[in-house]
Amino acid sequence: MALILHALTFLCCANWLFGVIGISFAVRAAHRRDRGDYEQAETFTRYSWYCLGAAGVMFAVMAILFGVLLTQAGSWVDSIAPVTNY
Repeated sequence: MALILHALTFLCCANWLFGVIGISFAVRAAHRRDRGDYEQAETFTRYSWYCLGAAGVMFAVMAILFGVLLTQAGSWVDSIAPVTNY
């Protein structure tokens, strides 16, 4: 259970990091476009979409795994340490 929670934490943190990096690339692309450096702006825009796409995929995986964790955690805990209701 601890390993699963650590994996979910990693996915959540990586999701935020990719999102922040993607937004950073988008801002840098806008600045380059304003300066007239369209080739460099295109590169930054492409990197921005890559990062934001990775963040979106990680967010979707994190949401699915969180749903699995919410629905299955009781049976996982019960197989490790059975709880008897009195």
